[in-house]
Amino acid sequence: MININNLSYSVDNIKLFENANIQIPQNKITMLVGTNGVGKTTLLKIIAGIIKPQMGEVSVNNKDLFYLPQRIKYPNGITLQEYIESSFYKQNWKWFLTKEEKDKVNEVLSILELTDKKYTLIDNLSSGELQKANIALGLISEAHILLLDEPTANMDLINQIKILNMIKKLTQAGITCIIVLHDINLASNYGDYFVGLTRKNEILYGEKKDFISSDILKKIFGIDFKVINNEEDIHIQICN
Repeated sequence: MININNLSYSVDNIKLFENANIQIPQNKITMLVGTNGVGKTTLLKIIAGIIKPQMGEVSVNNKDLFYLPQRIKYPNGITLQEYIESSFYKQNWKWFLTKEEKDKVNEVLSILELTDKKYTLIDNLSSGELQKANIALGLISEAHILLLDEPTANMDLINQIKILNMIKKLTQAGITCIIVLHDINLASNYGDYFVGLTRKNEILYGEKKDFISSDILKKIFGIDFKVINNEEDIHIQICN
């Protein structure tokens, strides 16, 4: 479990968190939800150790963690395969990859349906394909905690569902995933646990059955929702 205790953090004299206490369970998908500017990305960076809290502490093993940011600068003139293989060179100084490492790269490319793109320059990949490549780096890392900031951005609906299904399988295999996702319907159907950030610096969290409700969603987003739960799927509609 990731424990965040008495967290306080401000940006430009604007308080994002004040004495916040959050517990995030292991081996689950935790969705971070809220409007723009409430601190979702900041919270991910604090958990990742990229940003230090001004007060409070975060209990997490950063060595066992992979963080995927919203925006990444890509090197020019390398292929998709070279981009993914670079993960191994960052982990250890070496001249070449082992057979096991090459097999791992090919396995991940296959899982993400990118095998036919392995020799394509990353400059020529679509935005969705690039996002898949970044998720591949997370799989290569073999980290047990994945922090994913909008991992389905720039993907069509089919690929969004494929990625979320894959992430679901990872949690079933013992991986903890914390995800920022703006599509509340996808979040509600794939999330196990939820952390909602409001513009009043209130933090709401809980299991899906307790969290996904009209009252809580209104506190987070400031508008009325209708929640339809048929026990298999949850559908959330904005009330006009």
